[in-house]
Amino acid sequence: MEKPKKTFKEHVLAIQKRYRNLEAKEGFENTKELEAYTLFRTPATEAALKKVFSHLEGKTFKTALELGCGPGSSYPHLKDLFVEKIVYIEKEEGFRREMEGVTWMTRNFLDDFLYPPSDLVLFSYSLGELSNKEQIDTLFRAIEATKDTIVILEPGTMHGYESLLRARDFLIQNNFFIHAPCFHTKECPKKGKGWCHFSVRVERSRVHRQIKGGTLGYEDEKYCFVIASKKPENKNCFTILDTPKVEKHRIRLNLCTPDGEKIFECKAHNRELFKSLKKKGWGEMVSSGILSGVDDYKNDQV
Repeated sequence: MEKPKKTFKEHVLAIQKRYRNLEAKEGFENTKELEAYTLFRTPATEAALKKVFSHLEGKTFKTALELGCGPGSSYPHLKDLFVEKIVYIEKEEGFRREMEGVTWMTRNFLDDFLYPPSDLVLFSYSLGELSNKEQIDTLFRAIEATKDTIVILEPGTMHGYESLLRARDFLIQNNFFIHAPCFHTKECPKKGKGWCHFSVRVERSRVHRQIKGGTLGYEDEKYCFVIASKKPENKNCFTILDTPKVEKHRIRLNLCTPDGEKIFECKAHNRELFKSLKKKGWGEMVSSGILSGVDDYKNDQV
């Protein structure tokens, strides 16, 4: 007797289960799953990539390579960086579609071959699907192909953070400079007491609301990332590690600094700084120079 066909929601739930069980590397069962994944995950992936790529504002790259690109959600953001030639390596033929300036390589990036040299190399929710050994082996080939910058985006979970931390350590050991979200190569201040991650709000489509059984018109995509380059960048900034605590008379910020995770406090009578900091949010940068020039902020180790 023929099995009943799965509904769209059932395809999505099956995909989500594999990702929760860290079995995403197994791939997709059929074209319906590919369609479900593209429709369900693309908005969140694009939103997270937009936030991550905002840290590359003002930079341009002629060539880009993405390893495990899925349906190519990075395409509009790479074009915003004026990338002229993009190489997408993706084992699922069903994701392939025509895009200007894009060359698709339909193969598994775990296969033993040299990646094409590119100014920018990107992993978008793909590195953490691998075993620890596979991650390091893949990263080794990725940095060999990287002419300038490497970007790694992972889910904002403990597993995603651990994968990212492993990659960050590997990049530092291989003489890369960390450009974001931290601006130093010292140990991550979150290590051993939580995980560094960020959040972006994503508008939900009617289909998304139906699948999740929710009524809200949005969801929050949690993600973590690292941007590293072969070139140093002199940017004296701290990154806000969670939502600022804004009160009537003060603002408290939890910041990532080269000296660890610290709390900075600004009182309301410092009007200009207070006004400026009120506009800042989780994941944004603040100048270390501005804060160090204020007499009445609290600078305590967390």
